[in-house]
Amino acid sequence: MNAISLLTQDHRNVEQLFTRFEQAESAEEKRSITDKVIEQLSVHAEIEEQFFYPAVAAKLEERGEVLEAVEEHHLAKVALWELERLPSSAPNFDAKFTVMKENILHHVSEEEGADGIFQRARKVLKANELDDLGDRMQRARVSVPSRPHPLAPPTPPLNRLLGLPVSILDRAVTTTKGLVRATVPALRR
Repeated sequence: MNAISLLTQDHRNVEQLFTRFEQAESAEEKRSITDKVIEQLSVHAEIEEQFFYPAVAAKLEERGEVLEAVEEHHLAKVALWELERLPSSAPNFDAKFTVMKENILHHVSEEEGADGIFQRARKVLKANELDDLGDRMQRARVSVPSRPHPLAPPTPPLNRLLGLPVSILDRAVTTTKGLVRATVPALRR
């Protein structure tokens, strides 16, 4: 699969979750949707940082746009990290989600824009390179962190070295949280 198509589909999936959040009526439903957003955006950011951004940056003379995208990811991870820990019954939960959403939508519009990094990638990477990159990114989804880690290194090689052990830990934490929420009604929110 083409790398840009893969990342664009991720954007559309998260936008659908944003819409579902706006339509949600209960704190429990908002928590469930937020957890999905956190997981999807965490995986998306990791595959971009580990594969896509380095591949594009290697072909560009000016890398400022890639550096800006990595910084936007960092701020998104901070917001996701805070949302992960904030009960959906907290008075500022919806506001924090909305601010995170607005930042993500800004980031997406920059990446997908006429002068964005996706357009630049189309210019500097051949079709077969984008396909190979997309295949590697798709395979990596199962081995990258699925929770936000704002203090983790955002660039190779350290993010790739730490990715698998952190991914295993993330999945264990996510499973444990799900079990606890399922058995302790007060923690569902």
